[in-house]
Amino acid sequence: MKFNGRWVAVTPMLILLAGCGNSGYYYDRNAEYDDAKVVDPLTLPETRNTLNYQDAMPVPPANNGFIKQDGSFEPPRPQALGSGSEEQPFVETRESGAQRWLIVNAAPASVWPRLQEFVTQNGYTVQSIDGDNGQISTDAGMLAVRQGLRNNTSEVYCLQGNQVASECLQSLQQYLASSAPEGGVSLVAQRLSRNDRIHLQSQHGNWRLAIELDFQRAWSELAYQLERNFNNDDRKLVDQNQSERVFRVNYKAKDSGSGWWIFGSDGEAKPYQLVVTPAGDSVFVTVTDDQGNAVDQKTSRELLDAVATTLR
Repeated sequence: MKFNGRWVAVTPMLILLAGCGNSGYYYDRNAEYDDAKVVDPLTLPETRNTLNYQDAMPVPPANNGFIKQDGSFEPPRPQALGSGSEEQPFVETRESGAQRWLIVNAAPASVWPRLQEFVTQNGYTVQSIDGDNGQISTDAGMLAVRQGLRNNTSEVYCLQGNQVASECLQSLQQYLASSAPEGGVSLVAQRLSRNDRIHLQSQHGNWRLAIELDFQRAWSELAYQLERNFNNDDRKLVDQNQSERVFRVNYKAKDSGSGWWIFGSDGEAKPYQLVVTPAGDSVFVTVTDDQGNAVDQKTSRELLDAVATTLR
C-alpha cells in the first residue's frame, strides 16, 4: 500500500511537468517566420541625404527557393557583431603587388558606421551608398569594407578608379586607429560578416584547405599569419615564393603512436611545401614533401589544420 501511495503522489507532478512542455510558457516565434510577408519598400525623395536614410533591418537576398521539410522551420542565428580579439593591432596595412588595403580587427558591422563618419568629417560629397556591398562612392573616390579572412575582422579599401588612393588610405588608417568601435554596430552591414571562408576538405582521400578569397588577398593573409605563428622549432616558415605559389615550412607532426603531441620527443620537424592553387575567387592549399611528392593523409590534415587555426 505504501508503494502505491507514492506513485499516486508523484503522478500529478509528472502530469504538471509534461504540461509545461506543451502549454507554451516560452513563446515560440518560429511560426511567425512562416507567415511573414514581403511588402514594397518605402520610396524616399532623390534629394535625401543617403547617409541619414538607410535600411534599418535589411533582409539578405535568397540564392534559391526555400522549401520547408517535415513542416518545420528553424530561423538562422544572427552573425556575431562583437569586435575582434586583441592579439593583433587594431588596424594594419596589407599589400600584395599593386594592391593595398587595411585589416581592421573588428567586424564589418562595427566598421561601417566609422566609414560613414570619416566621409562626413572630411567633407566628401556622397554620390551613392551601398550598405549591401559595403561601398560608399564619393567625389574623391570609393571607400569599401568587406569581411576579412579571420572571424571578426574587416578589409577596408580606398580606391580612385582601380588604383589605391594612398592619402585616403593613410588618413583612414589613422582615423580608425584613433576611434575604435565602442559597441556601436550597423544592421545594414551585418550581412557583410561571414565566418565560413575557411574549409578543410577531403577530395578522394586527399586533404586540402579551401579559402574563399582571391589569390592576392589569400596569399597576403597566409604570408602574414605564417610569419607570425609558424616561428618556433616545431613549426616554422622557412621560405615563400609567390611566383611559384609555394610556402616552405618545417613541421613536427604529432606522435603517431599515442595520438598526442609529446613535447621533447625524439621526432624532428620535417620540410613540407604548402602549395596555393587559385580557383576563381578562391584558393586551395595542399601539402607535399620538399620534393613536391604527396604525403600521408594524417600529416597532410594535421598540417592544414594547423594553418587553418592561424587563419581563424
